[in-house]
Amino acid sequence: MRIIRYLYTVVHKKVYFLWAYPFLLRKVIFGLIVILVGLLIFLSYSDTVFRYSANDRLNYHYRTNVKYLINTSNCQIPDIDPFNEDVLPYVRLETKEECTSKPLLTYIEKSNGDVKLRMNKSVIYLYSILPMSCCYSKVFRKGDENIFYSECTNFDEEIQIDYGIVRVKCSNLFRITYDNVHATFIPHASQTRINTNATKPHTIFLLGIDSISRLNLQRTMPKTFSYLEQHFKGLRGYNKIGDNTFPNLMAILTGRSLDTLGETCKRNETFDNCDFIWNAFKEQGFVTAYGEDEPDISTFSFYKRGFMQAPTHYYLRPYFMSAYHLPVKTKYSMTVCSGYENTGSRMFNAVKDFELSVSGVPSFALFWMNSFSHDNINLPSSMDQTTFDFLTDAEMANVFRDSTVIIFSDHGFRFGDVRFTYTGWMEERLPFIYFKFPVTFRDNYPNLYENFVINAQQRLLTPYDFHMTLKHLVSLYNDSLKIEPSVACSNAKSIFEQIPENRSCADACIPEHWCTCSGYNYISIKETVVSLVAHFLVNQINEIIEAYSDEAYLCAEFELKEVISVGKARQNGTSDVFLIIIRTNPYAMFEATVHHDLINGSFNLLGDVSRLNLYRHDTTCITKNGGLKKYCVCKGWLTRLKSALCYYVGC
Repeated sequence: MRIIRYLYTVVHKKVYFLWAYPFLLRKVIFGLIVILVGLLIFLSYSDTVFRYSANDRLNYHYRTNVKYLINTSNCQIPDIDPFNEDVLPYVRLETKEECTSKPLLTYIEKSNGDVKLRMNKSVIYLYSILPMSCCYSKVFRKGDENIFYSECTNFDEEIQIDYGIVRVKCSNLFRITYDNVHATFIPHASQTRINTNATKPHTIFLLGIDSISRLNLQRTMPKTFSYLEQHFKGLRGYNKIGDNTFPNLMAILTGRSLDTLGETCKRNETFDNCDFIWNAFKEQGFVTAYGEDEPDISTFSFYKRGFMQAPTHYYLRPYFMSAYHLPVKTKYSMTVCSGYENTGSRMFNAVKDFELSVSGVPSFALFWMNSFSHDNINLPSSMDQTTFDFLTDAEMANVFRDSTVIIFSDHGFRFGDVRFTYTGWMEERLPFIYFKFPVTFRDNYPNLYENFVINAQQRLLTPYDFHMTLKHLVSLYNDSLKIEPSVACSNAKSIFEQIPENRSCADACIPEHWCTCSGYNYISIKETVVSLVAHFLVNQINEIIEAYSDEAYLCAEFELKEVISVGKARQNGTSDVFLIIIRTNPYAMFEATVHHDLINGSFNLLGDVSRLNLYRHDTTCITKNGGLKKYCVCKGWLTRLKSALCYYVGC
């Protein structure tokens, strides 16, 4: 403490001295500006940038004695050691943040159909030694962008509630002493039970955790991974079809790609008229639920217009928006604590409450989690024990006894140093996914289960197949339902059907840029064709930016700075396919797959362009077009300085 006081005194005197002599203050400020500008120039134009050693790893597919996740006629996906030398420099354990050391003052209790908000009077003294009063407000939504609260109703020890999301405030004479929000599912009269055949599973439950590959699940969440391996069945060849969450989740929920969203599902309008799979379950009398734990970056609201009407019977967005009105604690830009509670734990508690509330009632639920996985590849390790406890507690309480449970991710980690390794390239494209069926499923549907096992172990699979599988599950409740093919991929099949052994990425509608079935041979960056490919890519990126006419002027024009690595796929004699990583000026790192026609010399992009560096701080000028952010670096030296410092020094 004495050291801190001493430092404070010294700094205070120095600042006062400079303030007393303005000419010295001006010199100091001028000197700092010169240093910052010099640093910007150095970082932007220096040729001594660290070169990522991804080159030799591009040849992994062609090594001898390689084990494979799947090895079929047209697809060989290597089975990589999750702790290989590629990734070890980037692996570390993270600890779970402590949100509060005090027990919660209030909680919701359900008993015999009654729902009560209760106060734990034994811990009141931890919040205030003075007398205090408490009240609760109902939390209402106004579209997806706003919430509002009812008048606060006073209560003492307990009060019966008839609304599922409530915010509690307590105060003494001087200050607010407690502020929290609770959520619970309260079935309404319109959500009546329906009679179903006992041989049919009652619940279709989907739990998604953003940005976790199968390998990273094994590295960062070993207890969860071990539990899933023992009690669930994983899909070994599950390959993403798009860059980020939105295209991969839309493929699962609608069977559509970004190019086939159609008139009723436009990204610049609300999603109320989209043909989401939960609507098919609703039509069969299912109670439905959907929620995400990071409202600021949720799938249908991040630079999108969300829903005017709640899309499902139980919709958690108002709950998490209200939770984010509480004091929050962040780590790596993710909200790990919202008020007194861990954000991920809030979701697990909401999941358990919903599943217990609809026990014996047909239901479909999708719960999506970003809060401990989206922006840091190691942070999932902080929630391994919590996730494992959730799964084991749910098993002991028979929460999922009559359920088809699917726990999965949308893609692997997409940014940062690890993405410049071969392992990182593979991981981004291969998210984890596990299925578990009711105990009666295998007996009632032996052929379906047999097909599932074969496909899980030996076939290339995609989110489009996931969608067709959900449609297949709906049809089990109504034999007269006709299963329509996926809009974006007519070849997509339910995982309960026979899938051809010789399936390729093209057959499965996986764009070449995301395909993991074949590798690339490293070639020298000095070859003439490499320069042509690199400049073509830069021009394509600039053209993509120009297409966003309303905000393109805010973004700097890119120039090629250097080629980091390039690989060439084995092709026929008339064309080549290149996987190339480039660095641009202003600073950005891009990866793309480029087709080169050897007959006419033309180049074409195959699928998306990947942005490999985190660009949150580069794109603050973009406020309308979420799709533009991936390609943009905002104009202005201050933004470029901030971007460079974040990359080289860390934010």
